[in-house]
Parts: sequence; structure tokens; C-alpha cells
Amino acid sequence: MDASVDMNMTINYEMLFDRRVAEAYYGVEPEPQGDYYDDDRGMFVRTSVDGGTYVQDLIQFAPDALAFTGAATPLPVPSVSRHRQLIGQDDWIHFCLRLGVGGYEDIDGYMKVDQPSRMGTIIRYPAGTEVRRFSPTDETWRIACLWLKPSALTRLLETSNSRMPTELEWLTCERTEMAHHLAIPLSPQLFTAVNDILNCRFRGGVRRAFVYSKYLEILATLFQGALDQQKEPIHRVAEKDLGKIHEVAHMVKSRINHMESLSELSRAVGINRTKLVLGFRAVYGTSVEAYWRDWRMQEASELLRKQGLSVSEVAHRIGFSEVSSFTRAFNRQFGVPPSERKNT
Repeated sequence: MDASVDMNMTINYEMLFDRRVAEAYYGVEPEPQGDYYDDDRGMFVRTSVDGGTYVQDLIQFAPDALAFTGAATPLPVPSVSRHRQLIGQDDWIHFCLRLGVGGYEDIDGYMKVDQPSRMGTIIRYPAGTEVRRFSPTDETWRIACLWLKPSALTRLLETSNSRMPTELEWLTCERTEMAHHLAIPLSPQLFTAVNDILNCRFRGGVRRAFVYSKYLEILATLFQGALDQQKEPIHRVAEKDLGKIHEVAHMVKSRINHMESLSELSRAVGINRTKLVLGFRAVYGTSVEAYWRDWRMQEASELLRKQGLSVSEVAHRIGFSEVSSFTRAFNRQFGVPPSERKNT
């Protein structure tokens, strides 16, 4: 393998477990072997460029199972924010969780696939496919990606092709002639699992076991979400309404301490209230109110962890008049009190 990687060329993610290739790709040498993982089947990258910080945890659980967990504020590594990937000689499945800013990818011969913030996407790529991937570079970026060959998926889930619903057979069949994808809203459980990986302080084999357990949790939760989605009636969102649905999501995220009524939101974007309710659930898998509550708690968690604010300061900043009410809501969302999250 050529150790020098031209960033204008396509990259195969399996190549990144070669330390020299990883250094060329990320622009910095991964942390020394033994600091985080005992061998290069696990690597940890940390860099800072023009005031932006970036960390990425890479693990090869098996030759057919890879995981990448990253965070940046903002995203300072050009090759990560915008690159081309070449799928190798076998089909791969990508489980992608975007906790921060969204993004999208163009799949050669298929379509553009949006990957909104706070959503999980499951994408199946045929062998030999080229993927062009894009993420904004000026916003907080947190992402977790699990890459599996179909045989790894059935192995890790301890299932088989024969037990797969017809609608999801594209996930486990040996070969597919075209790309497939679906989107699943991220539950608080998935946010917590990704944050646990990013905050993990373990080293060596213990770290590997911990991260592996978290990715099994992520995989099982996303897969069950895909199964549940097949059981629900499908509400089709008209193309002209899709942008308005996304606009409402942006509006409620920008007003963390107060949410307008559904009628006010509907009027603001020019959509019927009923269409907003049904369309929002179809796109994001939850109600507008629940989406806002989850986002509010995620922002509270970030304020506690990264800005050093007190619990009462965070409570008031996100619109709680009573700290006790905020504490109960936070504990209900994450299973721990806000004072404990402040210390992680």
C-alpha cells in the first residue's frame, strides 16, 4: 500500500488502520501505540488547527467491523469534512449517528442522502461504489459511525437472513445491486452511548471492551428502530413541505429557552398545522415538542460539560425557573443528575 495519500484521491476506510495512512489523512500522527490501545487495531487522533479541536477514536473490532467516533468544535480537518470514499470489493453497511451538525453524501449512481442532525442513517453500499461525503466546518461536529459487512451484521446481532423482515432484507443479503438507506431519529439512549465513548478514560483492552459494548448497544438500538419503523403506517411528506419541516426543526433548536406553539410554528413557515404534526413525525420520528425537549437537554449537557456553568446557571439559561424541575427533567433524560454530568 502506498503510504502517501493524495487528499484529492478516494480513500478506503480500511486503509486508515495503517498508521502512516492515518497520519496523511488526518494531518497528524495518531497517539502513540499503548496510550489508548495496545495495537493499531485501535487508534486515537487528536489535533488542533486554527483554533479548532478534533478528536477521533478508530477501532477495528474485526476485519469486517470498523467504528469511528469523532468530535470537533468546529471541524478543522478538511479531509474529514469533505472527501471521497471508495467501497472495496465487498458490500458495506454504514450506521451513522450525527449528534452535532448534519451533512450529506452523494452516492455514485444512486442519489444524495441527507444526514440531518439528531438522526441516525443506515446505508447499504454495493461493492465498488464511490461516495462523496460533505459536512459543514463551522459548527460543532459529533458523529459515530459503525461500518459492517452484511455477514458481520448478522453475526453481531445473532440473527440470520431467514429471520429478517422482507422490507429489511437489503441489510443482510450477500450482495445488492443498488444502494439503500433509511433514517431513524436518535433516542436519548443513543446520545448517551456516543457521549460515553467520547468521554471514555479507559486504556488498553479495557477501553476496547468498553467501546465495543457501546457500539453493540448502538447497533441493537438502531436495528430495533428500523424494525419498529416498518410496523408503522408510512406518512408521505410532499417535497414542497420537506424544507418547511426542516425549517421548523431549525427554529425550535435556535430557541432553547422557549418553544412557540404549533400554530405559531405552522404560520411562521407557511404550512398547515396538521401537515406539520404528521410530517415532522414522519421525518424525525417524534413530535415537535419531544424533539425540542430532547434538544434542550442535549444543550444543557453540553453547557455543563464544556462551559463550566453551574447547574442553576444552565437551568436558567435553557428556560427553567426552578432548578429542581430542571434536575428532574435531566435525570429523566440521562439517568444521572446534572451535577454528575458536570464532572465528566
